[in-house]
Amino acid sequence: MTRICAVIAAASADVAKTMAANAVAKGAEALEFRLDALANIPEDLSFVSGEKFSIVTFRSEKDAERKDIFSRALACGASYVDIESDSVLRNEFPRDRVICSYHDFEKTPATFEILKIFKDLEDSGIPKAAFMVQGPADLLEIWKASLVLRQTERPFILIGMGAAGEVTRIRAAEIGSMLTYCAVTPELASAPGQITVDDAVRLGKSPVVTAITGWPLTHTRSPKMHNAAFHDAGIKGRYVKIPSSTDELPLIPEVIRCYSIAGMNVTIPHKQAVIPLLAEVSKTARGAGAVNTICNRNGKLSGTNTDIAGIAATVTGLGIVPRNAKILIIGAGGAARGAAAYLSSAGAEIHITNRTEAKAKELAEEFGGAVVPAADLAPTYDLIINATPAGMSGFADTLPVPTSVLSSKTAVFDMVYEPENTPLLAAACALGVRKTAGGKQMLIEQAKASFALWTGVIPNTAVMTAAFEEQT
Repeated sequence: MTRICAVIAAASADVAKTMAANAVAKGAEALEFRLDALANIPEDLSFVSGEKFSIVTFRSEKDAERKDIFSRALACGASYVDIESDSVLRNEFPRDRVICSYHDFEKTPATFEILKIFKDLEDSGIPKAAFMVQGPADLLEIWKASLVLRQTERPFILIGMGAAGEVTRIRAAEIGSMLTYCAVTPELASAPGQITVDDAVRLGKSPVVTAITGWPLTHTRSPKMHNAAFHDAGIKGRYVKIPSSTDELPLIPEVIRCYSIAGMNVTIPHKQAVIPLLAEVSKTARGAGAVNTICNRNGKLSGTNTDIAGIAATVTGLGIVPRNAKILIIGAGGAARGAAAYLSSAGAEIHITNRTEAKAKELAEEFGGAVVPAADLAPTYDLIINATPAGMSGFADTLPVPTSVLSSKTAVFDMVYEPENTPLLAAACALGVRKTAGGKQMLIEQAKASFALWTGVIPNTAVMTAAFEEQT
């Protein structure tokens, strides 16, 4: 059975006792006391014992001091002491009172190396290992190692660290980990991806898990939006980030199946590349040639495109009627394909400009548009849509087109939502264009559609909007 273990890190024993009591009241089933957080170590360590089993951790280079503290903690009733695998104290205490731990803060090794580490650790106590997760390959190594460890029917603790490892904490019960370490409050989280005791209790042992993949994912506001929607709808669910490089994208279907992920959003730059990995693609997504939403139905993965709903809502909000409108799309990737698919079906006159002209030509031929080299752009458009990451946090802080293309008769829609005021929107406002819109409404509308597909529940728009705005 996987227990919720609250990490108690406080400056004094009195505060630690209060914090532990609060954690137990919230639903913590075990407690880890980080004595290295105390300003002074008291003589009386009885506060580490109680109705819940407890672990005492004290990281320090002063081994003689640590040995005394661990001895006193065990004598006072602590269930276990946590000792690092490379410590001289490793075999100084009874094996059945030790959690022998290993941390790799840079990487996750191959499965056979993980198992080799666990084999070594279990000689000294309950083995515990935590590895930094960077993406799908690391998640699969952890999952494969857990399959072998579970067969031993001996207790172990296995954790994927970092934001990309959060799903290993949510799925700790399926992995078979004896504990899942949780923060008492969000601000006390000691590691990226560590959830709170409140979250762990609310989610239970088998929550709905949804996710987003793309590269990079540092800019995304989707997790907080979806998690707010889960909470508001009373659904035991969690939306996590699983960043994937292009090389690791083919591993995403296996990650979805192993970790029982109900659905996944796909963002830049994988909206086209993900299509061959899916069993089915909806007519809408196939028409756009881009998938931004994956649904997992008993292991069968299907893709669709909810970006189009967001694009349509934003264009309508700008007061643009697509039929016969002259519209410039900047870019030729997955987001541009969604815009072209919608506008083509709505009867717009589409023009496309892109840094790589061959890709613009391919898109134009597919959707009946015209290619316009950047040098030939003129201020003749009813609407300009930026579907590139130009101006997005983490990308070049540049204008995707020269300002000479902007006029007072033109509306501007920048799909970028982080930051909300992009260089293009700032320039458009300065030049007095007709109207502007960022990517906020598009993001919220596509998120609502994805959430509904995965859960069968239409989320509250105001809740998702508030979660988006809290991140500004």
